[in-house]
Amino acid sequence: MDSSKGFGHYLDRTVKRIQLAYQKAFKEKNIDMTIEQWVILQQIYELGPLASQRELTNLNFRTRATTSKMITNLVDKGYITKSLFEGDLKRYKLNLTEKGQGIIETLLPFIKELRAIGYKDIDQDDFRVFLKVLDQIWRNYEK
Repeated sequence: MDSSKGFGHYLDRTVKRIQLAYQKAFKEKNIDMTIEQWVILQQIYELGPLASQRELTNLNFRTRATTSKMITNLVDKGYITKSLFEGDLKRYKLNLTEKGQGIIETLLPFIKELRAIGYKDIDQDDFRVFLKVLDQIWRNYEK
């Protein structure tokens, strides 16, 4: 590794390449959604009835304003609804609509194919080490 660039360079270029590949694939499939919107939609799907705007802000390490904008776009596209949790006037609950559930079911197999491209020729042990190293770097900068 070229230490003059540091590992941030390698992380940044890899993330950018992944984003470009996903954007290209989404465009080719006429998917009217950004990668960031997909991530939010999938997290709402995975969190189910516990999905809240606050939780998504924390999970994605984004500002409240950025998360709010992405959620508004998903609401406008008809993929999710946004309402207050019962008894909590400060916390927004997010639910998939039928259209949102449909896009999840349609896109999940396609997303798995895109992810498989990244895993190609990497054995599971190496990938576990890679994730362990990323987690350690995360913890190192947390201090």
